[in-house]
Amino acid sequence: MSDVADRLLDALRGEGHRITAARRAICEVIADSHDAHLDAAAVHDLVAEQTGTEVNQSTVYRTLDALERAGLIEHTHFGHRAAVYHLANDAPHRHLVCEDCGTTVAVAARDLEAWTASVRERTGFVVEASHFALTGRCADCAAQVEPVPDRQ
Repeated sequence: MSDVADRLLDALRGEGHRITAARRAICEVIADSHDAHLDAAAVHDLVAEQTGTEVNQSTVYRTLDALERAGLIEHTHFGHRAAVYHLANDAPHRHLVCEDCGTTVAVAARDLEAWTASVRERTGFVVEASHFALTGRCADCAAQVEPVPDRQ
């Protein structure tokens, strides 16, 4: 078992959860996923595929929720799809998602700071961009579409 999986399991213990075979398998899958963005259904399927452990979908959701409360994973909404989860890391990042092909690009949170500061300055609205992805077209898909003039 990896150090990351051990850290995830320690967090579950800290939240008062028993460490069952199912929770151990969930933590192993998350730890092995590195930078992947997995929804709960994908975690469920990977647990069965990679570990052979049977796990109830509700256990997956409860485990993801506990790990997020502990600050070890984060969730993001990529458009109209189910929330996806990924390991929290030291470098906060946001997501850009291509509406055509689904490609996801991670950008440093600091890359959006000027924009969110500008919005706050002009409107007083404090943007919380960590849970939602910005959508548009990736470079490849944008190159295949005729440019639309800016409307001002």
